[in-house]
Amino acid sequence: MPDPVAPDDITTRHARRQSQSHLIGIAVSGAANNALLTSIFPLFLLSLGASPFLIGLVATSTHIQKMGRILGLQFMHRTGKAGLFFWGRLGCLPAGLGLALLAYQGGAGVWAAWIGLAVFTLRGTVQQIGNTAWWPLVQDNTSKGAFGSFLTRMRLQQRLLELVLPLLVGWYLGSQPGARDFALPFSLAILTTLAAALFSRGVAERAQPPRQQGLWRRLREVLDDAPMRAYAVFILVRTAVLSATFPLWVVALTDWGLPVSYFVWLTPVQALGYMAGLRGWGRMVDRHGSRAALTITLVLQAAMAPTWLLLPQGLPWIALWAGLVHLLWGALDGGHQMGQSRAMMDAVSRDYQAEGFAIAIYASALGGFVGGIAGGACFQWTEGAMGMRGPLYYLAIAQLATIVPWLLSTRLAEHARETPVRQLWQRA
Repeated sequence: MPDPVAPDDITTRHARRQSQSHLIGIAVSGAANNALLTSIFPLFLLSLGASPFLIGLVATSTHIQKMGRILGLQFMHRTGKAGLFFWGRLGCLPAGLGLALLAYQGGAGVWAAWIGLAVFTLRGTVQQIGNTAWWPLVQDNTSKGAFGSFLTRMRLQQRLLELVLPLLVGWYLGSQPGARDFALPFSLAILTTLAAALFSRGVAERAQPPRQQGLWRRLREVLDDAPMRAYAVFILVRTAVLSATFPLWVVALTDWGLPVSYFVWLTPVQALGYMAGLRGWGRMVDRHGSRAALTITLVLQAAMAPTWLLLPQGLPWIALWAGLVHLLWGALDGGHQMGQSRAMMDAVSRDYQAEGFAIAIYASALGGFVGGIAGGACFQWTEGAMGMRGPLYYLAIAQLATIVPWLLSTRLAEHARETPVRQLWQRA
């Protein structure tokens, strides 16, 4: 595959700085949308009487939605990258309005929960059509040596918002929210989606290479590239393990006595941990690549698995336990996302931007689909077969499997040329 082109050959420094500001605006709007809709959507389904299996399908849904990028690949050459992002955001507004109306009518029951999940999936699928352009736009407006610095600035602003907004949402929802209580945050999420669309209008982009082959031929060429295949396998397994565990934390914690409002407030606790180490992770990735960041975070996340066997029951101890675990998880997640994003950038050629990033997202979607379904089913089965502690045994074993994506990370493109953890430790 052709070598990437240096950013300075395409866009000026001024245009990149201006575009980066707009990209950060899009990311902050996305963080607000997450706090107002995505992160509380499982709680909305619980208020409708959804089962743990259906809650597990929420994680599956978020990855099925990413298959909308197939359409994004077809349209990007017609609309441009920023144009595709703009229309994707506008196109998902009607489904967002549908969720707000479903919450406002205040119904309950299995069918209402399934309808909510279907509308949530439709909204996300249309949004993902536009998201096809997100990583190509980021790659167009960042240089390799400053990628970690840009992500640090972007994610710090996202997490600052996440320190405040979820607290307000949690205060508003209370400890036992009804379905109608979700109508207001779902309505506000419509405004954040519109804001992201407007920010995208000011993002510069590189000219796309002419299309000389069909879509499937281009996708096959990307998959023939060994670095791209290695990253796809890595992210598939990583997302499968994550989707089989993390979305079910809310079920385990609430079953053991954590009020719903407390769980909502754990989001800013996790964001605080995320922010605490973000600058350090960014410098590590810029100077040493993705290897050390992925090794440290994945191994330590696997090492956290046995803590589920120590979960206390009832307040205040379960709140303390959950706070400490979310704080540490946030710190590790910041490093993992930094390393994972850098590994993806290293694997994707600028000459196959849309196709390369789409393959990465499809691999993630497949992993999330399998992990979400298997995780929800196993969680529910262990609860019936082993009693109340069954799901805790499941979460401990499943989270321990995080060691598998770490092993796969040793096959990533730049792994052999990047600094190992041992050398970083010796230099410290």
